[in-house]
Amino acid sequence: MWDGSLVVAANNRGTCYVWRLLRGTQTMTNFEPLHKLQAHDGYILKCLLSPEFCEPQRYLATASSDSTVKIWNVDGFTLEKTLVGHQRWVWDCVFSVDGAYLITASSDTTARLWSMSTGEDIRVYQGHHKATVCCALHDGAETTAA
Repeated sequence: MWDGSLVVAANNRGTCYVWRLLRGTQTMTNFEPLHKLQAHDGYILKCLLSPEFCEPQRYLATASSDSTVKIWNVDGFTLEKTLVGHQRWVWDCVFSVDGAYLITASSDTTARLWSMSTGEDIRVYQGHHKATVCCALHDGAETTAA
């Protein structure tokens, strides 16, 4: 279950760390080291867990200065696929609410929409003249004013 108990962080040496939050007192939270993943050779610029709605497939995405995004299965932290297509650093990524797609932003001035099932880019967004360094996606239900 996706209950907010996993914490991920990454560094400029390509290492991604995963901890499990353990219940502590009101003033203290304990972290249990769960996994250390040598994900890339260069900087990891973003690490992101997939949303809860994509269970049973739970993923960790790592975006890197090596121009790739790697998708890891959280159950065992095995490499599922490597998303290849950007020409420069990949700064950001965001999953769709159901985990079926991933959007990425890169210094190559593009953003890409990836299919998680195939690992292929299905759309390339162009038009920026400088690096695209962040992205967001709203694909949830519209809220209505009461």
